[in-house]
Amino acid sequence: MNDPVRAQQIVRRQVRRRRRWRRLRIAVLVVLASSAVLAAAFGIDRLAIVVHKFYAEHHHSHPPATGSTNTTAASTTTRPAGSARCDSPALSAVVSDWRETSNTVLETVSLTNISLTPCSLTGYPNLGVVAQGGTPLPATNHDVAAIVAPTPGATTLPVTTVPVGTTTPSAPVTLAHGARASFQLAFANTCDHVVAPGQPTTGTPNECYSGVWLEVTPPQGTSALLVTQPLRLTYAVSGFQVGPFQAGSGLPLAGQPPLTSHTTSPTSPPATSPPTTVPPPTTSPPTSSPPTSSP
Repeated sequence: MNDPVRAQQIVRRQVRRRRRWRRLRIAVLVVLASSAVLAAAFGIDRLAIVVHKFYAEHHHSHPPATGSTNTTAASTTTRPAGSARCDSPALSAVVSDWRETSNTVLETVSLTNISLTPCSLTGYPNLGVVAQGGTPLPATNHDVAAIVAPTPGATTLPVTTVPVGTTTPSAPVTLAHGARASFQLAFANTCDHVVAPGQPTTGTPNECYSGVWLEVTPPQGTSALLVTQPLRLTYAVSGFQVGPFQAGSGLPLAGQPPLTSHTTSPTSPPATSPPTTVPPPTTSPPTSSPPTSSP
């Protein structure tokens, strides 16, 4: 090329193009390395759930707890002055108490305000369930005024569901930084046939779903909190009974102690009397008779 100015422009464009490609490759490597670190720290299943929820929240509008339905009518509650509602990023959740009795699991889930400002919870949470790999499962919610432990020998939960449209919102629970609120839930765990994710129920007796994490979404919350379960979450297709929010960690649940498969009650060693020493037998010295001599 005879024009030196034109040649310099072409060289500069090539240099700029190479720099852009180099920066793009570095950015891709950084993203891949960050994903690998996050996957190792939180587990590939939880990372998939977080990515799925982030995409759904920013690109789609959907109800808060995926795969869940609620049998109570939606109601608008008035928050106390000066206290905003508690959203999911301001809370942490954990199963603080649980019992199994008469083929039913009773749980208390405690939520702690981890933000620096007070917030309030009113009414009922919305529950969902996530299977292995992040697949959402159907989880019908039945809001009840109180969780009632089943009678011994019963195979179904007592019917205490509040009729649709008549639910009276509980009093607002205001949480300062570090304060706790809780709610109780119950579900039948008798299972003879596990329904696979995405498959319809067949009406077989004792059908159930098998999940890994419980999703808890505060009222009008923007996302769900993943709650680790003390046991594998196997629940009947009828879903969950859910109680209202209450202040503190709640009263101890009625029923049996936690499952023996996860707790071993201490056993005291059998009482033993101190060993008695038996004196050795006394032996008399041998008596020897004089030899008799024959004449």
